[in-house]
Amino acid sequence: MTKKSNKPGAEAPAGVAYHMVLAGEKPRVWRGILAIVLLTGGLVGFGAVFAQIGGQIDLLLGRDNGGAEGLQLTPVTLASTFVSTALLIPWSMLIQRWLYGVKGHTLHSVAGVFRPAVLGRAALVLVPVWAVNLVVLSLLEPSAAIEWSVADVLIMFLATILVVPLQSAGEEYGYRGLIFRVAASWGRGPRSALIIGVVVSAVLFATIHLSTDFWLNLQFLAVGITFALITWRTGGLETTVVLHAANNGLGLMLGLALHADLFEAGDRSSGVGSAAFLIPVVLLTIITAVIWRRTRQAGPALTPGDVEKPEALAPSAV
Repeated sequence: MTKKSNKPGAEAPAGVAYHMVLAGEKPRVWRGILAIVLLTGGLVGFGAVFAQIGGQIDLLLGRDNGGAEGLQLTPVTLASTFVSTALLIPWSMLIQRWLYGVKGHTLHSVAGVFRPAVLGRAALVLVPVWAVNLVVLSLLEPSAAIEWSVADVLIMFLATILVVPLQSAGEEYGYRGLIFRVAASWGRGPRSALIIGVVVSAVLFATIHLSTDFWLNLQFLAVGITFALITWRTGGLETTVVLHAANNGLGLMLGLALHADLFEAGDRSSGVGSAAFLIPVVLLTIITAVIWRRTRQAGPALTPGDVEKPEALAPSAV
């Protein structure tokens, strides 16, 4: 097990995989639980604050979204919640630095930066593939069509272009970044650390979506497991950010094009899903297997300092 420095603002230790950056001689379980509580508190707290801000903006625009049922979900309040989730990026970095003394930028990747080459390769290959997946799902699981005002369409379009990629990245930094590392630090070796990190981060990721539907929860768990494995193999969050942003962003764009009832489509209660959601589960499994195979010889990307695998800092992401 790699010995960790307690010095504030330390860099990641040399020659370790992404999930092992916070590992120490002892599994600091309570510190990890505190990190998870703080991250969840930020997710809920930021969401509540920005939902109220969105409600006030709606009032200024002449839309009363309050009433007896309380704050209602509108394009403005939805965009506000996207912003709140994006705040998990700096919040995750702050928690890691405060509780573990490791610089926040190490959450980007094993290289300590968000690698544009890995991002570009992932976007070039995976975005078209995921777009086809979304079209197929829309054909199998069509949403009811509604009338959209021009203002609402424009607001959702701008939110999708400007904020949804950051919202998607926020969840990645929180769950495939901080929580994956925190839970992995409880293991007593690289293998047990990987298993614990994958399971804990995947279960918590599925939990925050508050679904009671079997098929949706299966999909959320599949996303959590495969995204964690992809992060481990590629040594960073770039590929999963691309996949997450493609799913959320292209899904919203497709919904706007079809005049879909996005709020009904967001229903996660029992019975709303179907076996059609096995399609993205299978696709994610294939993507993960391909990435694993392409990194088979070099192994998972490691932090700088590993003389045996210097090429690991710039892996082939897809």
